[in-house]
Amino acid sequence: MVPDVGWRRRRVELSVVALALVVALALYDTQVNDGYTVGTWAASTLDWLFIASNVVLLFYGVLPLLQNRERAATLWQEFRETPEAVAGAAWLVLVYLLGTFGLFFVPAPKLDFLNGNQPPVWATIPEEELPHDCAGRVVDGLCHGTWQYLLGTDVNGYAMEILLLQGLHVTLYVAVISLAMIVPLALVVGTVAGYRGGMVDTAAMRAVEVQDAVPPLVVYLLVIWITGESLLVVLLLFGFLGWGGAARVVRSEARRLRQSEFVQAAKVLGGDDRHVLTKHVLPAVSVVAVPTATQQIPVLLLTEAGLAFLGLEAFDLQSLGNVIARGIAGEVAMTTKWWVSVFPGAALAATVVSFKLVGDALVEALDPRAD
Repeated sequence: MVPDVGWRRRRVELSVVALALVVALALYDTQVNDGYTVGTWAASTLDWLFIASNVVLLFYGVLPLLQNRERAATLWQEFRETPEAVAGAAWLVLVYLLGTFGLFFVPAPKLDFLNGNQPPVWATIPEEELPHDCAGRVVDGLCHGTWQYLLGTDVNGYAMEILLLQGLHVTLYVAVISLAMIVPLALVVGTVAGYRGGMVDTAAMRAVEVQDAVPPLVVYLLVIWITGESLLVVLLLFGFLGWGGAARVVRSEARRLRQSEFVQAAKVLGGDDRHVLTKHVLPAVSVVAVPTATQQIPVLLLTEAGLAFLGLEAFDLQSLGNVIARGIAGEVAMTTKWWVSVFPGAALAATVVSFKLVGDALVEALDPRAD
């Protein structure tokens, strides 16, 4: 199937316009506007980066798939035959909705040490293990949960449902922004290396090997020593150090397309290498970059959670890793106050597994090497 070059050209142009609009709005909001962005929402730099990342993934991930009906049908058939991938996709959709919009519908968490370690509504805890009074009823020395704290509270008195929403918010940002950085870098490097070959290919692959050999944790420790701990630093490192694997897959596909009929026809009609690369090869290989990059997201999510768990992330960032760490630190025992760590741990595990299942299904359906 020969790609619709006219549509692809329009898609690239629209993506540039959309990104330029986002950048202009972000600059105005952060440099000129001194109030709320919309209503009571004050967008941060990460929020604008998240919006821009969605634009990138829409134009270079979703739309290329929808434009190719054959690939879309293959993907649908793969998901129909893989119930676990459907379940994973449903969970990721829920994570996206909750992580994007959930915090708009709940109050900001407030420190409330007097109501720390309250159990979920269906659970109990010995009254003497509470820092203060039980918010629910006390029967035979056991504090019963109350609907005021549906999923209980942590040691600081934060409601667990709000902490989960904040944790999913951070998890979503890690996944989407990392994907949006990895995909373009992998596309550019892999396409140019695979199509041109020779010294360009060798140099690009050596760069990928060097990248793979650099321990991200060591780099992160060096960077935060200079800049301080922040989620933005984590995301930038994930993006700039995580595209190597996807670039290899794109390179392999570009090498295959170099000999394809529609590329050879474009050359016969007078197209130079730059024209063939930008108008034919690059759009055609874009469909394999997202599935491959998606498979890397579980590792990135676990790495981010590990950094938070080790205390290498900003202490006030309510990521799932930070919440889990607080849940098993100090006097908070897993056996009696299990909900503090179990709920965020389960949410993180479900998200990691879902990305793995969906990534495998995407590769199986869209990666030409799986044919």
